[in-house]
Amino acid sequence: MGILRPRPKPKKAYPNSDRFEEDGRRLYSAYNGTKVARPRRQYSSKRLRLVAIVLVLAVGAVLVFVMSQLPH
Repeated sequence: MGILRPRPKPKKAYPNSDRFEEDGRRLYSAYNGTKVARPRRQYSSKRLRLVAIVLVLAVGAVLVFVMSQLPH
């Protein structure tokens, strides 16, 4: 049975040595190759919320001005 089993691959002395320079800094990272999904809606929702707040404040200011101009 031992003859039919595949031989294991030889182990490297330093398996991740190709990732690092001589000073120990990474040459590349596993994260560099992955695509990161960035939330695009968050920026527009913040802008929309800001516009809504400014609009409500402007309408409130106009309403207060109009109410103050009415005769008593």
